[in-house]
Amino acid sequence: MRWFWFFCLTWAAVSDLKTRSISCHLLAVCGIAGMIWAWRRGPADCVAGLPAGCMLLALSRITKGGVGSGDGWFVLASAGYLTVEEIWGLLLGGMGVGWVWSIGLILYRVWTKSDIHRDTIPLLTCMWPVGLLMLI
Repeated sequence: MRWFWFFCLTWAAVSDLKTRSISCHLLAVCGIAGMIWAWRRGPADCVAGLPAGCMLLALSRITKGGVGSGDGWFVLASAGYLTVEEIWGLLLGGMGVGWVWSIGLILYRVWTKSDIHRDTIPLLTCMWPVGLLMLI
């Protein structure tokens, strides 16, 4: 099931990078499969991972889309596959990759004298390398 989760993460990361949105169909398939998997291994494990996704959804609401709601929904769906430590590791690791990406982007734009505030950083794309490390 971890490979299926990683496939969903890859699909979501590519979609987030290209269109800055994540398909509701992907989130539904990933979430339903995650719920079935969590039910088989014990729902108590997945309940502990839900606050991370809820936090991202609240941040999306507070920032009016600065943090995408698809990121929060994907982390909620991931609670069925991952332990709470893995979810927080994925989230914090993705934020770390995003931080390095944003610093590099700012330095590049300062160097080329282009608009610094032009783009956003896709969080799920930043989570992809962390997810790959977790899979290995």
